[in-house]
Amino acid sequence: MKDEVIAEVWKVKDRISAEHQYDVKRLVEHLRAEEAASGSLVFDLHARQHSDIRTSNSRLPRVPLGV
Repeated sequence: MKDEVIAEVWKVKDRISAEHQYDVKRLVEHLRAEEAASGSLVFDLHARQHSDIRTSNSRLPRVPLGV
């Protein structure tokens, strides 16, 4: 079942990319318009910049965000 979901996601991604001639700028414009029309924030990079997603038991070294 997992493969079916991934396959469907890739199919939709490929269709949307083809509709915008695989042009990243056009694709971003489209996605921003879709986000605005939905009234919901789809993804916010700023939120990630201001939070540390590691847990206290993480083995990852502590690195300042934005580096």
